[in-house]
Amino acid sequence: MSEAFTNPIRPLPQDMASRIDLAAQVFADNGLDATRIDDLAKATGIPRATLYYYFPGKEHILAHLLSLTLRQMTAKLAAAAAEPGTGRERLARLAREHLVFIGAHGPTYRLLFAELGRAASLVDIAAGVDLAIVSPIRQALRDGQDDGSLDVADMSAAAAVVYGAVLVTGMQHLLVGGDRDQVIMRGIGTPIARRGRRS
Repeated sequence: MSEAFTNPIRPLPQDMASRIDLAAQVFADNGLDATRIDDLAKATGIPRATLYYYFPGKEHILAHLLSLTLRQMTAKLAAAAAEPGTGRERLARLAREHLVFIGAHGPTYRLLFAELGRAASLVDIAAGVDLAIVSPIRQALRDGQDDGSLDVADMSAAAAVVYGAVLVTGMQHLLVGGDRDQVIMRGIGTPIARRGRRS
């Protein structure tokens, strides 16, 4: 995501920065095309003219929301990955923190699915996701392989599977409910010594 597109054209005042997040629900409910600046102004309490002063259009507000969420998730998962523990323990923590983050940012995640590619290039989105989510997962898998808490045959494939499982589980929970943690964590990264031996 290019900074020229995702950042406001002027720095947002603190009170406005905290309220612009409310626009995510409007976008998620209506979609980009059906959302009007007036709808965003009403939801956020920010006057229409003020929104236009900071953002050239609604696409820029959408891109800003997605970029902000990605930055917040990067910081959250980096903190989870930095905590001590075995590779398996850190992998479990990353999965849980990502699920919690999805739950806390439901409208923005619905936006990511509904408007993927509308507010930023898919290449930029993929790069951001790799940095924020997949890279810490790969590192936890590597560390688990090294410390013996995980058995990983293909690091890239395993990271993609974990990321996909967490994302789909989180989205399913947002849309239909369910037990997020148990769906993901049962069976993930079971050490070889604990697996049942087949005769």
